[in-house]
Amino acid sequence: MHEDRPGTDIWFKLIFLLPVVLLLVPAFVLYGTDGRSATGILYGAGATAAVMAALYFLILPTRYSILNDKLKITFRGPFTFNIPFSTIAAIRDGQWSTVGINLPTRFSQKDVLEIVRKKRMTVTITPADKREFTANFHKAFEDWKKGKDI
Repeated sequence: MHEDRPGTDIWFKLIFLLPVVLLLVPAFVLYGTDGRSATGILYGAGATAAVMAALYFLILPTRYSILNDKLKITFRGPFTFNIPFSTIAAIRDGQWSTVGINLPTRFSQKDVLEIVRKKRMTVTITPADKREFTANFHKAFEDWKKGKDI
């Protein structure tokens, strides 16, 4: 078994702050002339920050686990997404854009892994240590195939 956490970069974190910043700028501009409107915008910025934080914590994976017979993607709370080895055709470097389940936490294409599944949508992930994760996945996948052949 191998576990890795999703790797993030500064650009990914900044994209979540962008809506809040876009609301704060007009609030500060209006503060000198129309305090009431500025206060309303600040409340909007706070609500937007709360929604963005909730999205960040709810929809982004927290851990990737390679088990004996599956790849497990863990989210916060009781939520997980399992990919049985029997459905995996290959794992490869990610493409710039894919059609499927995209769970990247980095903007750099060199850090993306694409899990190609048989007759199902691909899954895109970004482990913190892509090289080690890929090596451990291939080892576990080969061990699973050997055990299946017996």
